[in-house]
Amino acid sequence: MKVIAIAIAAFAVLLLISIVLRTRYRSSMLPNQTNSPPAKTYVDLRNLIFQGSRQKFSLPATSTPTEPWGVVMDLSLIRGTATVTALSDGNGSIYLSSGGGYIGGVGKPAIHDAAQNFVRTAAEFQAGMKATTEFPLPETGQAKFYVLTDAGVFTASAAEDELNQRRDPMTKLFAAGEEVITQYRLDGERSRQ
Repeated sequence: MKVIAIAIAAFAVLLLISIVLRTRYRSSMLPNQTNSPPAKTYVDLRNLIFQGSRQKFSLPATSTPTEPWGVVMDLSLIRGTATVTALSDGNGSIYLSSGGGYIGGVGKPAIHDAAQNFVRTAAEFQAGMKATTEFPLPETGQAKFYVLTDAGVFTASAAEDELNQRRDPMTKLFAAGEEVITQYRLDGERSRQ
């Protein structure tokens, strides 16, 4: 009886090891996550800003219909996408398709100021962008910008390598979006001290 119990236990362990190895092998064969759909929460949060309006967000009126009240920057990552949003009232958020992120920031002066600067900087680029009603995520190696106005949404994209090396005309807008990320990082470091 003892020998049978040991044989059954050994068989169960071998079966478990086989299942684990098979699962690891299959997951290593899956396509890069950048090709898979982002998490539902990420998509829902990202869509909120595109489905909103200046009035829905209770933002003050702009001086012209094409003056930005919001801006979105999507960055392709090795495994997914990061989305940085900013509104004219100083709200700035970061959403990660892999999960997590930061929402609001309006109560933190450095984040508030960086978000407002991101929107002001977007105004410099809006005229050179094309109107859009579709909001696809960027392709690998690309950054995508969306400027939100009462007249609609305007978009442009650029290669991240060109932006990082400061060779693309959109570098100033990219840097303003990165500043929102930087201020969240610095705020996190200050809160850990």
